[in-house]
Amino acid sequence: MKRILLVCAVGLCLLVFAHPAHANVLTGATATVNCNGFSLTVDASALTIATSYTINFTFTLTPTSGPPITVPGTINFTATSSTATETISGTWPGAPLTASFTVTGSAVLTSSGSTVPIIINGSTAALLTCGLDGRMTGGGSVFETDGTRVTHGFELHCDTADVPNRLEINWAAHRFHLETLVTAFCFKDLTINAAHPTDIFNTYVGFGTGLLDGSPGATANWTFTDAGEPGTNDTATIVIKDSLGNVVLSVSGKLDSGNQQAHTDNK
Repeated sequence: MKRILLVCAVGLCLLVFAHPAHANVLTGATATVNCNGFSLTVDASALTIATSYTINFTFTLTPTSGPPITVPGTINFTATSSTATETISGTWPGAPLTASFTVTGSAVLTSSGSTVPIIINGSTAALLTCGLDGRMTGGGSVFETDGTRVTHGFELHCDTADVPNRLEINWAAHRFHLETLVTAFCFKDLTINAAHPTDIFNTYVGFGTGLLDGSPGATANWTFTDAGEPGTNDTATIVIKDSLGNVVLSVSGKLDSGNQQAHTDNK
């Protein structure tokens, strides 16, 4: 009999200590996000009625280049039943965003440490693209590390459907001629000041296919920046591959001569 009571006592102790692990839990968190901000809904259960709770949440916006942006927030509420659904909205710092970000997030109920990932636009990691419209024109020259001069000239739209889109790059008896603008993304890098009235964006990131020395199947990736007049602080980063995927040119730096200018759209 004593042995049975002892087992029961142990069982009761296990039940007593296990109970808090099932109390005050987050059962889910979902959010919709856009270039301006977010709307977050969080569900909790096993709450104690008339008790105040705090939920801390964090969104992390990771750009294609540069440091991530952390956006924290807090939801405070008092439980009116054993379950609760709380919704909060907010705006991103410096909204609207003008770049491409991968957005992730998590939420934690501070009383229990219960943590869940935030499902954002239906995914645990959502891509948020916030580009700007316009076009960039110009060109100039930059140098490879071995001193080879690379010259380029272009007129490129931020929308691939807008035409014309022209890009030509020349170096060491080689020539790339753009045939198809595949992707284009224009945004405003806050560390760059173009310092003119059409400063709606200052960075153009593009990818396209074309002819390399007259042969089809080559590709080019580029990033052009407009850092104001007279163009000496503008930069160009260019990578060209042949039809087999071999890198035939990789160059990056400030313009030695020339100028790159961002413009409002000319539709």
